[in-house]
Amino acid sequence: MSSITGKPNIVPIHILLLVANIMKISGTASSGYDDAQKLHAFLMTNYSKILTPRFNQSESVDVVLDLFLNSVIDFHPVSGIMTFSAALSIKWRDEIVESRWRNSGYDDINVTRIGMHNVWLPKIYIRNIANIASVYQFLSTLDSEMSYVTYERTGNAILTCLAVLQTTCTTDVTYYPLDVHTCDITVVTIDDYPAIKLQTTYVDVVNDYTYNNSEWTITSVVTASCYDIFSEVNFAVILSRKPVFFVTNLVFPIMIITVVNGLSFFVPIESGERLSFGTSLLLMFIVFLTTVIDVLPSTDNTLSYFNIFVFIELNYSCLVVFGIIITLFLYHRSTTKKVPNLLKRITLFVLKRHKTLPIEIDTISKLNTPNTNSTTMIDLYDQGHNKTNSEDQMEAVNDEDMKPRVNWRDVSIALDKVFKTITTFFTVCLALVFISFHIWIQIRTKG
Repeated sequence: MSSITGKPNIVPIHILLLVANIMKISGTASSGYDDAQKLHAFLMTNYSKILTPRFNQSESVDVVLDLFLNSVIDFHPVSGIMTFSAALSIKWRDEIVESRWRNSGYDDINVTRIGMHNVWLPKIYIRNIANIASVYQFLSTLDSEMSYVTYERTGNAILTCLAVLQTTCTTDVTYYPLDVHTCDITVVTIDDYPAIKLQTTYVDVVNDYTYNNSEWTITSVVTASCYDIFSEVNFAVILSRKPVFFVTNLVFPIMIITVVNGLSFFVPIESGERLSFGTSLLLMFIVFLTTVIDVLPSTDNTLSYFNIFVFIELNYSCLVVFGIIITLFLYHRSTTKKVPNLLKRITLFVLKRHKTLPIEIDTISKLNTPNTNSTTMIDLYDQGHNKTNSEDQMEAVNDEDMKPRVNWRDVSIALDKVFKTITTFFTVCLALVFISFHIWIQIRTKG
């Protein structure tokens, strides 16, 4: 019907909406407390908590498990125990409740809640749990009695359990402090496979409500599998260590001490401070290790590369001190003792390679006067003295009657140059390793 002006008449529409609201109110008025209580009594009459909620007991019950991780409270790589807080959602379909609800006459009630102690629950547990096996954990008896299962009119049931659990994990600290650990939360059922079939719907247990961990980056993978005897759902929580703190406070100080330790051979032997400098750095390294030993992984499963690195650095520092002692011993050894011919050849070869000798000869000490030792000659050459000394030395070398002679101080100087080359090479390699390690961390952090 339309008015004279051609506009639609909205009065009948308002009347229809009013009638619909009245019918809605009258339809829901019966879903009161008494009706809900009567519905509970009707549904629970001769209800068995032991038998599966199927009219055909040979049919399996599909139980859907979803885990929502709240936070990882603690994870210890040595013991392999992860403590976490999570919510476990358990869903299934109850044919008994659905059939009785449909015949109860309370079709206006869509959802009801029944105490969990009065209905059938799937018997499930966590296989690798560290403390208790059941997922149904409660703070007290009152909390247990007030827990309920939510049923829909279609028979769908849902139960949510909140708990703080501890599970055992297989740890691998090979790449510490860049180690990655996978902690499985494997939910299985005690019942036979034909009775209960575990499933899952989500592929991730980490969501927007998961709290970040200050030490670990949390990711996850969810899988479900069925076997001949039982079925299981595995929630794999992957923990990747955040390495910035450990690199800054462990790796970098050790590398600095190692680099400075190699500078011990650049301290002049004549100063008398070389040995005290080297031993002080060694003691500093040992004291530093005692302060950080608590944070190093001490598991016997695998030995981390970082532990091997620390062991190598400790031996390197000890070898540096040992080299300092050897060079000082040879430097101050009596010149009356003869140097073996093999050691003479090695000494002359090293000094030639370092361009210490002014000419291609097989002797050093004969170039000096009786009151001048070979060290003075080398220093004069290294400092670029005038040509007169070099010409006099050349004339002395050309004298066929002069026999080559190398004393222990020359051996000490040659050995000192070898140690300088080794420590310099080691320092350069260490710097390249640290730069590559830093780039790797930056790429991994951004990724």
